[in-house]
Amino acid sequence: METAELLFGGVLVVVLLSLAGYYAWRQVRTLRSLKVPDDRSEEERRFLRGQAWRRLVGSGLMVIFAGLLVGSVAFNASLRRLADRDEEARRNDQERTLDPEEWEFAHTYAVYWIVCMLVLLAILATATLDLLAIRRFGRRQISKIQSDRREMIEREVARMRRDRNGHV
Repeated sequence: METAELLFGGVLVVVLLSLAGYYAWRQVRTLRSLKVPDDRSEEERRFLRGQAWRRLVGSGLMVIFAGLLVGSVAFNASLRRLADRDEEARRNDQERTLDPEEWEFAHTYAVYWIVCMLVLLAILATATLDLLAIRRFGRRQISKIQSDRREMIEREVARMRRDRNGHV
């Protein structure tokens, strides 16, 4: 494997593990803070608890994905051999067919990367669910604020009518 590819892969793995660790730590802190009574509503506590668990799942998936990226290095030697044989056959103008061992490797390699892509898809799905939950919670809060504001204005109008001493 090329040095640049290894370096990029290493940086990617370090970034994934760092982000996963940081967000997991933050979510554990959030879950601990929710155990302490404070002025948050039960609805907000439920939302924050769900958000923390979604983000912990996302962090776990990022760790799994980083592990799968590290594990992909194990395929490099066999992949290089397969590519070299293919290149040699092309130079000799021969039709290249895979033997059963090479087919098994190709199948395993394909399944491995399908699993990697499924884990990546799960990370994206978890992030999407989190965004949708934030949006839904935000809309409920805006609706609640608007309703409270309307009630306050109605109470104030009623008080002003009561206090105007019979003048129209």
